[in-house]
Amino acid sequence: MEREMPLPDWIKERILQKVHNKALAMKAFEYIKLVEKEDGTLWVKEEFEDMNNHALLFMVLACVNYTRRLIEGEDID
Repeated sequence: MEREMPLPDWIKERILQKVHNKALAMKAFEYIKLVEKEDGTLWVKEEFEDMNNHALLFMVLACVNYTRRLIEGEDID
């Protein structure tokens, strides 16, 4: 069974160090979750549907990308 969880604080902190618009990133975090599969692997899930809010949409996508890179052990700097 898969288990959804919010982004860990360490991921949020790393992303906030990277982005310029921290308030928008904080809002974007509300739409992003980590999902742990039965085998223990993690993947990133976003649930954002307001395609008219372009700034938030692009921030959600950027944060998803940064999160994927971080959980794979990559650097985002």
